[in-house]
Amino acid sequence: MELEKKPIKEFTAKVIKVITETPTTKTLVFDISHVDFDFYPGQYVMLNVPYEGEVLKRAYSIANPPTRKGLLELTIKRTPNGRASVVLTERVKEGDEFLIKGPYGKFVWIPQMGTNLVLIGAGSGIVPLMCMLRYISDSKLEHVRATLLYSNTHYEEIIYRQELEELDRLSNIKVVHTLTRSAPEDWKGYRGRINADMLLKEVDNIPANLYYLCGPPAFVDDMASLLVELGVDKESIKKEKYD
Repeated sequence: MELEKKPIKEFTAKVIKVITETPTTKTLVFDISHVDFDFYPGQYVMLNVPYEGEVLKRAYSIANPPTRKGLLELTIKRTPNGRASVVLTERVKEGDEFLIKGPYGKFVWIPQMGTNLVLIGAGSGIVPLMCMLRYISDSKLEHVRATLLYSNTHYEEIIYRQELEELDRLSNIKVVHTLTRSAPEDWKGYRGRINADMLLKEVDNIPANLYYLCGPPAFVDDMASLLVELGVDKESIKKEKYD
């Protein structure tokens, strides 16, 4: 289905809160109550990040759902050799202002597209998927069933950990975690990479769902191949890659 495009806006916005999500990840909350800004769950904005005399333009998925007006939340994970991500996770404080432009992107979900969703993410690839889950929860879309399969290296790196536990308690949302490197002794989730066994066990009627994959390029490609092998039509797989 062709969605009507949301108007692209350019505006400056102030950081009103900095939330520490994990040792390497922060959420920046911007006040955008002065802008009439609307977007679809899954879209992103371009952020201008001043860095040593130049301006870096970076794309970040929107973490809050469109139901939460007046705010824009961007969750940013520090990358080992990152420049913008280091500034945003280590130096930004309340009151700092940024130039923002958006929304962009076709990695979007609204209920008219399908009501059986499987969201598969790794690391900070959770962000647009979380936007979709928050939208389902906020809008009380009880006819929508969503399963999230979320892969991280370590327990400490699970972004939105507590909120995901709360969402998992809803009757129509299921959250499944796996850890690929280390896990706490009392870990009850999966270990290792997301594989066919895990999908067959956790996802009902695999070919009948709409799939959203987000994470590093190799992860997204592997997951897409795996789904096709399990009988999913390519048209039912939406992809967003994070470098």
